[in-house]
Amino acid sequence: MKPASKPASTKSSTRRKTSQHVNRRNVWLIVATALLVLGSVFMFTPPQEKINQGLDIQGGLSVVLTAKGDDGATVSAEDMEKSRAVIESRVNSLGASEATVALQGSDQILVQIPGLSDTEDALATIGKTGKLEFARLDSFTDETVKNKIDTGGYIQQQSVTDSLGNQFPTGEEELTLHVDEGTYTPIVTGDDIERVTVGQASEAATDYAVNLKLNSEGAAAFAQATKDLAPTNGKIVIILDGVVQSAPAVQGEIPNGDVSITGGYTLDEAKALQTVLESGSLPVSFEFAQSQTVGPTLGQDALASGVVVAGIGLALVMLYLLLFYHGLGLITAAAMAVFAALYLGILATLSHFGLFSLSLAGIAGIVLTIGMAADSSILTLERFREEIRMGRSVRAASITGVRHGILTSIDADLVTLVSALTLFFLASASVKGFGLTLALGILCDIVMMLLFKAPIIRLLAPRAIAKHPGFWGIKDSQEAVPYYEEGKEVEAGKKLRGRFIKRDFDILGLRKYFLTAAAVVVVAIAVIVGVRGINFGIEFVGGTSIAFHNTGDVTIEQVRDAFADAGEPDAVIQTTTSDGEEGFLARTASTSAEDATAVANDVADTFGWGTDGFEVTTIGPDWGTSVVKSSILAFLVSLALIIAYISIRFRDYKMGVTAVVALLHDLVIVFGVYALLGHEVTPNTIAALLTILGYSLYDTVVVFHRINENMKAENVKCTFMTMANHSVNEVLIRSLNTSITSLIPVVAMLLFGGETLKDFALAMTIGLITGCYSSIAIATPLYAIWKTREDKFAKLSKKYGPEVQRFFLNKLPAGKAAVAGAGNVASVGEAPVAVGDAAVASGKPATSSGATASKAGKAPSSKKKTNHKKKGH
Repeated sequence: MKPASKPASTKSSTRRKTSQHVNRRNVWLIVATALLVLGSVFMFTPPQEKINQGLDIQGGLSVVLTAKGDDGATVSAEDMEKSRAVIESRVNSLGASEATVALQGSDQILVQIPGLSDTEDALATIGKTGKLEFARLDSFTDETVKNKIDTGGYIQQQSVTDSLGNQFPTGEEELTLHVDEGTYTPIVTGDDIERVTVGQASEAATDYAVNLKLNSEGAAAFAQATKDLAPTNGKIVIILDGVVQSAPAVQGEIPNGDVSITGGYTLDEAKALQTVLESGSLPVSFEFAQSQTVGPTLGQDALASGVVVAGIGLALVMLYLLLFYHGLGLITAAAMAVFAALYLGILATLSHFGLFSLSLAGIAGIVLTIGMAADSSILTLERFREEIRMGRSVRAASITGVRHGILTSIDADLVTLVSALTLFFLASASVKGFGLTLALGILCDIVMMLLFKAPIIRLLAPRAIAKHPGFWGIKDSQEAVPYYEEGKEVEAGKKLRGRFIKRDFDILGLRKYFLTAAAVVVVAIAVIVGVRGINFGIEFVGGTSIAFHNTGDVTIEQVRDAFADAGEPDAVIQTTTSDGEEGFLARTASTSAEDATAVANDVADTFGWGTDGFEVTTIGPDWGTSVVKSSILAFLVSLALIIAYISIRFRDYKMGVTAVVALLHDLVIVFGVYALLGHEVTPNTIAALLTILGYSLYDTVVVFHRINENMKAENVKCTFMTMANHSVNEVLIRSLNTSITSLIPVVAMLLFGGETLKDFALAMTIGLITGCYSSIAIATPLYAIWKTREDKFAKLSKKYGPEVQRFFLNKLPAGKAAVAGAGNVASVGEAPVAVGDAAVASGKPATSSGATASKAGKAPSSKKKTNHKKKGH
């Protein structure tokens, strides 16, 4: 006996309960999103106050440190470079990200820290020599010094005096005893430090200690010294920069290398000492030479115009999405708003803890992630519409189509995240900031898709979208169902209308032309770069610094124009304030002090300034050798990790290699255009290049993802080259739309933005175009050519012929698909073969991927969708 089937009413009730459960879950996800957005808005409002800004946007403190050699000796260039690296490490450890540290002249270091106005605090940390030594008290040769240390005379109690001349202790202490080098024998030095931490001096103490972990050599020396001194409770003296910090008595042997430095430190003082010790000691000592407040290198007016232009560009993007996707464009706009709120909230939170400062490189990372967020939204919408064309109901498409679209987006996001994290952990300077903002944006994009985009589409699909397909922009997809799913013929003289590709473009059929053109362009660029070279900016090669004083009411834009007229259009200009006196600091790429002086005279004459109102100094690059090397290392490692990740994810190393080839092609193109036009390559250009790589990589992974899914079919009825061509066509609308939406604000910035942003916009414009082009015309053809040589796909090429066939309405005419290597027709008729179909009913149209033809030879009804499986993302 067969078990009694459940009544229809019971099945209906079960489906209704399941639907209600899913709806409740989606509603709760929307509620959670709303709470996160409200919290984020609270965190970043107002953004100009809550988000820290970098030196190029906000300005900050400019400090000049002058090196002092021993006994007046000249400081070597090697010691100056080492000092610059140590000071840069200290500045970054203070949380002052995006700072500038550069050599100036032969014995000075210029430090510019964004948003910092307390000169004393800055100098106390960045200028401290940091020479730490431990010595036995009995090794001191000066008896007077030895007695002071033994009796605690190295500490002086602080006091205040009232109006009557009475002195009162403040409870604070000052370390006052200086000891001369050579009057004692060090046991251990700062070079023996392995790790530095901060903790309370004791459980009941209010002051803090700096705890050290010594390396094996230092631990052995310290253990021997404490073993010798323990029987007599001898003392070990701790000396920092020639000042006695403490002199604890030894109670027993300390064999493990754990040492504490106490000196009545506050928490901030202990952390400052930790920063100094972790970065290492300076090879020479420095003294404060000059400090002044400097303005932003971008100029607030240029920045404001850039923000306005970018805002207008984003408004045009929203308008474009509304025109193309209709009501679904509203969902994309809402998703972008959610993404922006979450992103700004995270940046504001990091700024609150001093972990983030927004620079132009950071803005580049934000621009990229906004583009990626728009890309993921467009990708999801296109897949949703595609599933509807393949015969799924609106509700079913909102589940499978959105899921597949999001999974593809996450794959592309994770590949880009690998690159972002590599740049953050291995690079330096503004490249590190770019990596941070990019990584955070990727995480926000994934959260936005899972918490908002998917739930909102699934909530709206069964009712609002299904009932008003015209408003929501899916009517053309529904009208295409009979042609895609049921095999209906397009009537003669009529065209199937819709915002999707009906017949594939023969893109890979032109692969030889694309690859030949790319090779010619790369060779031509190599010749151009070899002949003309690349014009690197002052940040890379150094130059001269011109300081103007008492400049009156002249604006930064007027000074910038004056430098352009004097032959230095790429000069970096900042406003300065020193002792209440307004001025300007200009940096040019000219390494000749005489030429820079001539330019300064021209500028001074323009505004009627005296020739004694400026100084010219030779300066080194902001991006020193160590910064450039670390950035190149980070880039190379990111390429290796990209290849590794794609190889593991798609189980094919060929995808990773060809994706990287496309990236390098894009880089070469941008550098070639800069060399041809003679434009300076600046950190702004580097920020744009990194952004370009992100776009190109994202596009390439999406195309590869579709190829990978389409080729999973057990019985493919065409060559690999044909399927790769079809895969490119399937994602072509998405690629074009995302490129257009990214280009609109960038082109607006290029045409109407300030001069300081045009370099960034130029590189972005070139890169966006080449990035979209290379993923389709470079990476995919190379990958397809490489794969076609594998035995499995070589057999398909022999069976079906070398010609790239073009799908029509997602099907390939059987008469063309089954062409054998000898040119014989293996089947009759022109019946269309669906993607991945296993069989074709004689002369009748086959169903879509995974479906079977009905026994009667008729196309299955569009109402029966249970067996339908559409490959690809």
